[in-house]
Amino acid sequence: MIHFFSIKKRRHPVPIHYWARALTFYYPFTVPGTALALLSLALLIRGFRTASFYGVMLAGIAIAVLLVLSLAGRLQVSRFRDAPFQWDSSTPLSGGETQNTQHFHSGNLMTLWFYRIHFRISGKMAVGRDAFLYISQEASSPGGDCMSIPLHFPFSGEFQAQGVLTIRDIFGLSRARFGEDMTRTMIVQPGPFADVNSHHIEAIGGLEDRSRQSALEEERYYMREYIPGDRFRDINWKSSSRLSQLITRISPHTQEKKKLVCVDFRHYKSTPCETIYTIALLDQLKSWLLRFLRRMKQDNPDYEFLIHTGTGSFRLNKEEDIDEFGFQLSSLFFQAEPPGYQGFIDAQEIFIFTTCYDDRLSEALARYGKAAVHVFRTVKGGAGGIKGRKIQFFPFMRSIPIPGIWIFTKERSGGSRETGLASGQIEDYPVEVKLFGS
Repeated sequence: MIHFFSIKKRRHPVPIHYWARALTFYYPFTVPGTALALLSLALLIRGFRTASFYGVMLAGIAIAVLLVLSLAGRLQVSRFRDAPFQWDSSTPLSGGETQNTQHFHSGNLMTLWFYRIHFRISGKMAVGRDAFLYISQEASSPGGDCMSIPLHFPFSGEFQAQGVLTIRDIFGLSRARFGEDMTRTMIVQPGPFADVNSHHIEAIGGLEDRSRQSALEEERYYMREYIPGDRFRDINWKSSSRLSQLITRISPHTQEKKKLVCVDFRHYKSTPCETIYTIALLDQLKSWLLRFLRRMKQDNPDYEFLIHTGTGSFRLNKEEDIDEFGFQLSSLFFQAEPPGYQGFIDAQEIFIFTTCYDDRLSEALARYGKAAVHVFRTVKGGAGGIKGRKIQFFPFMRSIPIPGIWIFTKERSGGSRETGLASGQIEDYPVEVKLFGS
């Protein structure tokens, strides 16, 4: 006898995070609205227990108002579900004191009276090794125009942004989310370097020379005879007896040297912990490097740059390459120096950008013993005088970045300033950080 067994499919329970997301999306009240709803329910229950007519009436009116506001907002969402909303995130972002702005176009749709469209940008921003900031800012509009959302980033880094659309009443009691959450990975570049009095350095050497053709006022001419019927490529070089009748002039290659500037960007630190000062010093170093590259390229258009970092090397030939390198630089954080790192071997002149946390700088200088070395270093210290930078972490109370627990980490060491170099070969840039106040 053959027995047939049927296997029933096990019904998998819906994951908890799905219900949590659905509740977050469809929950109809804001924080003040939730508080009012709870208070109204408590008043309603007490009114029934004590047979208080006024208590029941007031609680019923409050609950009815909340329900009407929520229902009206949800009905408007059905009109806006397929609206052509657009988040314009093409504007470049910069850290420091730069005021950044994102734009949101709400189309031609208008909300009802007492309602506004709210667009919030929020997310985590990586500013260091395992160091993040939480950024959140929003703007509102009745619709039919472009909203501008101001953003402030104290440092450079990578911002994982999320855009959320809601309709709220002007009393701030009800909310109705709609549309899909928009996500962006936005690179925040280092802000402008503040030291306008920094002296200019002229590169005197490089790793290699390159030749290119150029037209100069003084040219050398070579003559050859032309015979009718000859193709240009078949003309032979020879002395001509018909110079007075016809000559062909050809301009040769003129040699012009193109210098390669060697830059060693040492974002190295032996200990993994991040503090407010380690992040600030490295961020200022990035701004300093970009200013150095742009200034030297502006004064010497023929210069090219070869930059060594802990993640690889970058060859920069044009100003557009420097701009692109700025995006790559924003994602470079402190790390240990790669094992076996040799840097530039045959370079005649090297520009080193580092911080006071680079405890292997002296070893690097020993490797570059025969080269002309210039060291640019950010250090922890007071920013008094004409050189230095004082950073205020919370400059705008309306746009406060929320840091993690790393901001309470204290440094065991303030870094070392001993290099063995003469004072003319190293330039220190002091950085001071204040959480509040000036």
